[in-house]
Amino acid sequence: MENKLIKRCDGLMNKRAKTEEAKQRIGKIIGSTCFVCGCTKSKKGMTVHHLWYIFNDVVYKNYTRNDDGKLKYYTDLLIKVQETPERFMFLCNTHHQALERLNRYKKQTLNKLLEALQKTKTNL
Repeated sequence: MENKLIKRCDGLMNKRAKTEEAKQRIGKIIGSTCFVCGCTKSKKGMTVHHLWYIFNDVVYKNYTRNDDGKLKYYTDLLIKVQETPERFMFLCNTHHQALERLNRYKKQTLNKLLEALQKTKTNL
């Protein structure tokens, strides 16, 4: 029983290590620092942002939400990044989530929000 648990843990760690390796390889191609803050590591991790999608693209939601799915996603994504690196941006997960939230706004609303932010004196 203990042997099976050790093998399972080794397998998970191996997949997670391979996933991180794929992310690092992607980072070497598109820049291994967050485009927004410049960090190279984050407690919440680093990820790849699609600047635009193409037909039959590699999309995270199409992969299972487990270690196998993540490894497959980043392995498939590495190929796309090698083909067209200009379509991608390396971000820490914090800024990727912020960017995805901002992306939900219409351009006019986003511009007004940014204008309001610039006029706000309470932001130090």
